[in-house]
Parts: sequence; structure tokens; C-alpha cells
Amino acid sequence: MTAAIRLSSDQKKVVAHRGSDLQVIACAGSGKTESMARRVAALVEEGVAPAAIVAFTFTEKAAAELKERIVRRVAERLGEEARDRLGPMFVGTIHGFCHRVLLEWVPRYGNHDVLDENRHVGFLSRHYHELKLGELTEGRGKAIGLFLRSADVVANELIAVEDLAGTPFGESYRAYLDALDRFRFLTFGRLISEAVAVLETDPVAQERVCGPLRHLLVDEYQDINPAQERLIRILARRPVELCVVGDDDQSIYQWRGS
Repeated sequence: MTAAIRLSSDQKKVVAHRGSDLQVIACAGSGKTESMARRVAALVEEGVAPAAIVAFTFTEKAAAELKERIVRRVAERLGEEARDRLGPMFVGTIHGFCHRVLLEWVPRYGNHDVLDENRHVGFLSRHYHELKLGELTEGRGKAIGLFLRSADVVANELIAVEDLAGTPFGESYRAYLDALDRFRFLTFGRLISEAVAVLETDPVAQERVCGPLRHLLVDEYQDINPAQERLIRILARRPVELCVVGDDDQSIYQWRGS
């Protein structure tokens, strides 16, 4: 049974560390998910409010696994009734967290839909001529691919639209943003960049989002891009304790800014 898993001495240190930020370098299969789950369970047992804990994972599948383990470990420590108190805790992707921030603090995004990769390509194909993508390079498919990669860089690096002015891509990108807003669409990149903008410019939103937070855990930290890093820095200001887990040998997203 998973309840019988015994932690190594290093894993016990991850669970018990308090008082400062923590970096955990752990290869695949080393038990990092179990360590993170037990760390969260220990925090709850110590009296930390579930609403004061946020855990970021890279995928929804990883989030579901981590959340299931946290619930199980909390129930083992505090009893089955403790499961019902974990609702305010956020365990999920950075994109999911940012979406929640925008829904709560930017009313105009309340009726926006998030484009997945396939729908994003379809959107660009439909608006190909309006966005003048053909002026970027020859070939429809090649132009759409080039624009997608470039738009990802803009969002991931938090590049200001004004810095692109006077370039063919800059003109296409501004028209692209207008089209997204007109049809009430968000992209995964804009979820993060817009949430960062809200938290950096709206003191009330920052206080409401960051004020209750005391512990932030980030899995697969080696794949974090600059925009996500900016968000983490905003959330991890004192008195928040940050715990990041990753393995630089496992990084597969250098191409998009990690």
C-alpha cells in the first residue's frame, strides 16, 4: 500500500524544512510527488490553513495525482473528516491559477474562452489575411507556424507590444490581440501575462491573491519560462516560503524560454 512508503533521509528533510525557501533537485522516479504531498500534509497538520498553500504542477494529470496524494496523506494524519477542509487549497497548473485570477479580477475576461493549440491554429488560419500573416514569410502553413512561435516568445518573455512597433510582426501582433479580444479568446501565454499585469498594477488584487498565501510549491521548475518566473516572484514575496522541485537534466522546454 502507498501508505507504507518510507521516506529517505533527504525526503524527510524536504517534508520538514521550514523558515526559508527550498530548492529540491530530484530526478524522475525519485519520489518527489510523494515528498511534496507529505510536505503539504505536514503543513496542514501544523495548522497552516489550506487557503495559504498553493502548489503548481506542469500538467493537469500531475495536479490530479498530487492532489489525490495530499488528500490521502492529510486523512492519514488528521482523520477522514479533514478531507473536507482542503477545498480552499489550490493544486493545479499555473495556467489554471492565472485563469482564476483573471476571472476574479478582470471582469471583461469572464466570458472569454481559452484557445487550445488546435483551435489557436484554426483562429490564425481564419484571420490569415486580416492579420497580414502572408507578409511575414512565404507559405500559409509556414507563416502561421512562424507567427505562433513568435507570439509565444512575446508572451513568455513579457515583451511589450510597443517594443514591436514599426515591424511587420508588430503590426500583425497588434491586430492579432484586437481579434482575440473581439472574439473573446485568450491563449495560454496571455493567461499568464495578463495575470502578471493585474498583480503588478492592482494593489487590491495583489493583496487578495497574495495576502493569504504562506507556502508556494512549484513542480518541474526546470521548465518554467520568464513570464511564469515573474508570477512566482510576485507570489513568493515574504512571508511566503517557496519550495521548487526540478531536475535541470530533464528540461525539455529551453526552446520556449525555460
